[in-house]
Amino acid sequence: MNHADYLARMPQTLRKQIEAEPVYSSWLKQGETLEQLFVNPVVMETVYNRMTARERQVLQLIVTRIGCEPFDAVRLDKLASSVMSGADAKVGFLQLQRKGICFIFRKSWGEHIYVMSPDMLAIWQQILFVEDEGSSHPAEMEKIEPTEPIGAGLAHDLFQSLVYWSQHDIKLTKSGTLHKRHLQKLSETVSLRDAWFEHTGIKYAYADVYPYSIAVLMELLTRLQLLEQQGDVVKLNGSSARQWLTLNEAEQTGALYRIWKPVVFPGAVWMQHAALRMENWAPDVWNSAEHLIHWLKKHKLISTDEDLDRCAAMLEEQWIRPLLAFGWMEKGAGGTGAVWYRWRIHPLKPIPQDEEEARFYVQPDFEILVPPDVSFAARWELASFADQHKTDALSVYSLSKESLQRGLESGRTLEEIVGFLAGYAMYELPDNVKLTLEQWAKPFGKLSLQQVILLRCESPEVAEAIRKMAGAAECLDEPLGDKAWIVKSEKLKALSTLLDKSGWMAGKLLLLDGTAQAADADKEGQTGVGKSLKLIDKDSKLHLIRDEVQEELRSADKGFIYSRHAISYFEMEQRLPNIAELYPDLNGIPAAWMKDYRTYHTSTRREMVEKAMEWKGVLQVRLDGRDRLVAPRKLQETRGTWSMVGLEPSELQEVCLLADEWQEMKIIVPGINDSNS
Repeated sequence: MNHADYLARMPQTLRKQIEAEPVYSSWLKQGETLEQLFVNPVVMETVYNRMTARERQVLQLIVTRIGCEPFDAVRLDKLASSVMSGADAKVGFLQLQRKGICFIFRKSWGEHIYVMSPDMLAIWQQILFVEDEGSSHPAEMEKIEPTEPIGAGLAHDLFQSLVYWSQHDIKLTKSGTLHKRHLQKLSETVSLRDAWFEHTGIKYAYADVYPYSIAVLMELLTRLQLLEQQGDVVKLNGSSARQWLTLNEAEQTGALYRIWKPVVFPGAVWMQHAALRMENWAPDVWNSAEHLIHWLKKHKLISTDEDLDRCAAMLEEQWIRPLLAFGWMEKGAGGTGAVWYRWRIHPLKPIPQDEEEARFYVQPDFEILVPPDVSFAARWELASFADQHKTDALSVYSLSKESLQRGLESGRTLEEIVGFLAGYAMYELPDNVKLTLEQWAKPFGKLSLQQVILLRCESPEVAEAIRKMAGAAECLDEPLGDKAWIVKSEKLKALSTLLDKSGWMAGKLLLLDGTAQAADADKEGQTGVGKSLKLIDKDSKLHLIRDEVQEELRSADKGFIYSRHAISYFEMEQRLPNIAELYPDLNGIPAAWMKDYRTYHTSTRREMVEKAMEWKGVLQVRLDGRDRLVAPRKLQETRGTWSMVGLEPSELQEVCLLADEWQEMKIIVPGINDSNS
């Protein structure tokens, strides 16, 4: 989830706490919202400049060692233990939470878990890691050649799956999966290949039945709510599909990336930073994989002990390869054999597209040549009455008597089909095509095959008795001979009740082939997705619809692929504690321990050390005429006395001091009686 998603879930009590932070007051008074402030790098850099030293130190730890993986207090304390006291870490982290930089959730058993959003991590990457020289080298780029095939484009693959779904009745097996024949056909329809996803680590239901490519499609179709299940039938969701098809490829790609990113966003923090770094690459510009890995090493996101080639291979397998599969990214090799990548379709930096509708070519031989810039809405309409034979830079459709019949059966008229072809054809619609379509369509509608519910009686006498029953006439349609009637489908239940009350025993309905469902499917064909997009031309003002659709478009909370984290199911805390609440029994100790810097009796010294250890705080001690800060970690008995072992944060080293080795002392409680409070 992005920062805005977390803010949308935030309780008002917690939101008001964040809005009360002085650092945000000037912007909020000007009418800005938290949603706007948190995506503004200039604002967040100002926030960073006003942070205390401990806040910056904790932030640096989270950004470089955790990233946007959920974590608990134990993990943060362990990471911070080598550079600061536990109390300093707790206070600094609480101050970050009060600024809305990390979010706190409560598990069902009360334990807290924390998380930073990926887009917030991206902003801190820009602020904390100074930009260096560009990663592209023009001299070498001239020699770069693409080395691997790429997919047709995820938006196109998803469109092809929608077309398939619209033209087939897809029922689930008893185990709840798609039939093998549909899995095979869907796999043939799209350009996705399983090998591209083998190392992503994704987990999903029915992994023994569904290949990776189908699981990815189902994840997207589910998240976008493009499918709906009715009993054992899975069909298109007409409303969602209509909205989706009004978007152009750049808009669809952006939406698909926002869904895909959380599914496989890496757990390793260095890989998270690599992925976010790549998002900042300009479209169509080659970038060196070696340069990216060295950038990570420079900022100590990769250890000097790591095998850099291995890191590059892991990054490609877990993050980049699916981007190649989706047709968004391209891989190349330079003259020296170095690996390069570039965005072919950047999901976050779309290239402005011409608002004028692209057209296709209608050939006299009934083939239709469709350039890549023809909209999905137009392709959808075309697919309803033409068969696709080739999907490439130039797609090829063909008209036939059977495909025209399919279009007419979906609720379109001949006039609408011819008008659509004429409106989108680059040149005038060939006369022979128009005349042939008219000839093919002439018999349509003069007769029809229908499924009906039939009430069949044993004899004319029984039929007459049924006819005379009170209320029967409202349930019966036209008679068939002298022993049967067609029953109005919507009155079947009423007729059954009437027959039972009158002493007749009709028994079970013998038409067990899904008549009612077929009727519903026919109705959907008349008024659903296909019908709603049948009149799209250059004057349809689709661009006015798109803005509304993008505002309304939301992904479902639950997808097909299992989420690696269950944090979205946890409840966000209502409020954040005050700093004093971090220290149990703060008012139960002598005030002098925190105010007076002086010598104490050995037993009192021990009590002060123990209390500092309990709070994970700091002691200020005078040793050899010099004041030093020590974060005590343990007490140990030493030769008839005791000693204190702890971290000296200023030197980042462990020290061991005997009980009488220092002179004056006092407890420093971070956030309460220190200079950063």
